[in-house]
Amino acid sequence: MEIVDVLPREFAVLNGTNHAVVSLERGGSVPLSYTVRSPVKGDFRIGPVRVRSLDPLALGAEDAVLSVEARLVVAPTMEDLRRTKLQPRRTRPWFGQVASRQIGAGTDFWGVREYTAGDEVRRINWKASARLDRLFTNEYEGERSGDVVIVVDARRESFIGTETDNPIEHGVRAALGIAEHVLASKNRVGLIVQREVLDWVPPAFGRKQLYRILDHLTHVRPGGEWPFAHVAWVLSRFFPRDCLIVLISPLQDRAALNAVIAMEARGYDVAIVSPSPLAIEWRLGEQRPEDRTAYRILRMERDNLISQLRRVSQVVDWDPATPLALALRRIGTWPRPA
Repeated sequence: MEIVDVLPREFAVLNGTNHAVVSLERGGSVPLSYTVRSPVKGDFRIGPVRVRSLDPLALGAEDAVLSVEARLVVAPTMEDLRRTKLQPRRTRPWFGQVASRQIGAGTDFWGVREYTAGDEVRRINWKASARLDRLFTNEYEGERSGDVVIVVDARRESFIGTETDNPIEHGVRAALGIAEHVLASKNRVGLIVQREVLDWVPPAFGRKQLYRILDHLTHVRPGGEWPFAHVAWVLSRFFPRDCLIVLISPLQDRAALNAVIAMEARGYDVAIVSPSPLAIEWRLGEQRPEDRTAYRILRMERDNLISQLRRVSQVVDWDPATPLALALRRIGTWPRPA
């Protein structure tokens, strides 16, 4: 008897086997145990089980299909951004870890004022009180939270490279890492994905929000031709005006420049993370002399676009072969303080 547990084409068997040819008696059984790995994220189905029974001389065969299936979700990998200074500039009333430049609950010293009834004893500045013969209280810079909205450009034109090495897959990886880092800092995070449909997740706090974003990013596939103008429309109607927009896009067209200028004009802070399609193409190409000439021309065009974008926003030109944290760390505090 030949038994096959059907796997998706993206899966590779690391240990064991999903295919066996055994001799079974009536009522007999055989276990199949194996470990699989998928370099591609997504929602997959394992099964059905296909069985072929052969007569002792292998002259006749009978096939059967057992509808035994299992669901397996492969999540995208996550960039480690724990040491990255990534936070919104504008804060909201909720407590967080972002300095609000206002007096309140926090850890950074702001100044000293005279004691008033109701001040906490632990905030009294005893040295100043002893020197001036009256009580003084320390004041601290309040720490609040802000909003970050991550926009992932997954349009068809953004797909360059292979199924596992392309700007969209790397952009999803960056989006998940940024979301995890910002949520860990007690800020709200929302998500917009440009693909066949405009998909979005409203801003929220906490671990459950990370799982919501993870679920949406797991199903991202290249497709659609939504212009950036539709993203600005969704932002203006469903997201707060004082949030930080993190646009993750390979910047394949100059429409991004007009979109960023329009969003800045509406009062949004915009920062761009751009997985470089040139770096991906260069690694996958043959690197012939004519390829080097074409690369230099495209490199100049991309540098020109990025230099224009940097006049209105912070831009990270990221080679996905290197960790994103390294690219963010090279420019110091991100985004720039107001």
